[in-house]
Amino acid sequence: MRKALDVIGMPVVSLETGEEIGIIRDILVDSGKWQVLGVLLSEQGWFQSGTYIPFDRIHAVGESCLTVSGIDAVTSLNHLAASDPAGILTGKLKLKGKAVISASGDQLGRLEDVYFSADWEKIVGYELSNGWLADVTEGRKRLSVPPSVIIGEENLIVPD
Repeated sequence: MRKALDVIGMPVVSLETGEEIGIIRDILVDSGKWQVLGVLLSEQGWFQSGTYIPFDRIHAVGESCLTVSGIDAVTSLNHLAASDPAGILTGKLKLKGKAVISASGDQLGRLEDVYFSADWEKIVGYELSNGWLADVTEGRKRLSVPPSVIIGEENLIVPD
């Protein structure tokens, strides 16, 4: 299983030209099904729409770079406007740092990273932290993605 923070910051390379066409800034996922929608190259700003590479245009995710067939894989973020994706580090539905709380009211930890399936198609688990001291003494916790999750501004609510 790969973790999101291992991939963020990797270069994106075109197989057509060998040219580096960008750096992965974030991973965008569907907030309902946790399917990977693509990787963010540049965020939306005042005078630019932002760019991403859709999941179906990604050729491979290696240890040192992500490869795509060509520069035509880069797409405007406007294509995702209707789906309102969640990002690991960016966007309105940013996941990193949110408290993970069970439906019965127990705080399980803060979301620090996410795990992807072997085919890199969807999120299958969360890495949770209870602070750096607990991380050092006990290690971080892992939680499988439950069938339903409620994403709030500050919290993720998971079933018991």
